[in-house]
Amino acid sequence: MGRSWTDSGLTHTALVAALLMGGCPSKPAEQHTEAPRDGVVDRAMSFYETRAYYERPVVATAVPKGLVDLRAETCGACHEEIYQEWSVSTHRRAWLDDAQFQKELEKSRGAEDPTRGDVSWLCVNCHTPVVAQQEKLVVGLTDGRIDRPQYETNPTFNEALQRDAVTCATCHVRDGIVYGPYGDTQAPHPTAKDESLLKVDVCTRCHQAERLYISENLGCFFSTGREWAASSYSEPGQTCQSCHMPEVERKLASAFDTPVRKTRRHWFGGSLIPKKPEYEAEIAPLREIYGNGLSITTQAVTAEIRALAEEAPALAKQDRALAEEKTLHCRYCKSELAVVIANDRAGHYMPSGDPERHVDVEVVVRRGSKVVGRTWTRIGSRYAWWPEVTLLADTRIPPGQRRVLIVPVPSGGEVEIVATKARMYEEAFEYHQLEGRYIRAREFFRATISVP
Repeated sequence: MGRSWTDSGLTHTALVAALLMGGCPSKPAEQHTEAPRDGVVDRAMSFYETRAYYERPVVATAVPKGLVDLRAETCGACHEEIYQEWSVSTHRRAWLDDAQFQKELEKSRGAEDPTRGDVSWLCVNCHTPVVAQQEKLVVGLTDGRIDRPQYETNPTFNEALQRDAVTCATCHVRDGIVYGPYGDTQAPHPTAKDESLLKVDVCTRCHQAERLYISENLGCFFSTGREWAASSYSEPGQTCQSCHMPEVERKLASAFDTPVRKTRRHWFGGSLIPKKPEYEAEIAPLREIYGNGLSITTQAVTAEIRALAEEAPALAKQDRALAEEKTLHCRYCKSELAVVIANDRAGHYMPSGDPERHVDVEVVVRRGSKVVGRTWTRIGSRYAWWPEVTLLADTRIPPGQRRVLIVPVPSGGEVEIVATKARMYEEAFEYHQLEGRYIRAREFFRATISVP
């Protein structure tokens, strides 16, 4: 039987300490607050306020009264289920567990070419968004150049909090208050209602960041928010949360006498490619919950289907060469089959986000044990990053649209379709030497169809 907050007889500081240590405290735990600002944080926030929302951290907040710190583990002492969900999410893995990002961060700091300056301060704000997570803060730019940041040591820096990456406080804490969609919880810390937590804005702060910095030869191409806004999904009021945070009815704090109410899961499922090989076991169960954004089916070739195939955007030069290398023409096949790749489950392009993300689809045609045909395509965007940032191709599929491959097939043969989601291109993966430390891609679809 649960206990109410009001009759527990414990301060929340003591309660959290007890739960984290697995017992009841003999005296209240020491209350921790942020270190004195001494002007650094104030100057930094004044600077960040002049920048675009995606170029600045979320908030400089005091620790809410009654909490020991801003750590997710502290929140999880009471909000156990939400904490467990967040613990396997990509948000949780967005800092030291993200080897691709860490390598890109080294490069953005000028590790490979010091003459190019340091633009890393632009990148950290979406991976460690809370001010206290950043070891250094920017208080200005020399000559207004984004690659010449003026850093000062952050007096509120908390290394343990930094390791939490995109943590509870990112969305739920401001000005020493814990915000939620209800705001009426009888909690031992200040609470308030924030309806923006139910809107796309809380997500698009990081997932809608588009800008080309021409003088620094730098581009940021995270357009998921714009893609959603232009889709039919935005009209009936569906939000990012509708798909990525499934609804559930439960107590917000399972160990206490709190009401059962509608809340959302905090897995934030996306591509569900684990950041490291050892995270595969914790991610695998989520694939049954989220499924895949794309559906892949086969059908007869009609005039409409043939027109769709002909309208497909061209691959980038390097991918055209790869497609030609992988293609095997079936010389005696008299029939055709259409493989239809549909973005019928996502309110944004597929794939979306990082421009390195892509989907590979391969169709292998067999007669008996012999491979008699093969077709391959790549769905994604391709950029040239030097000598200037240039979009080479964009074959991504907008919401509600389809991509079609027409495949010659023999009577009595088989068609095998294999589709793979990838987080980054092979050349970048090899360049950063990430083999064994990072998972580049995962197969998400495989099917074999018999041809009459």
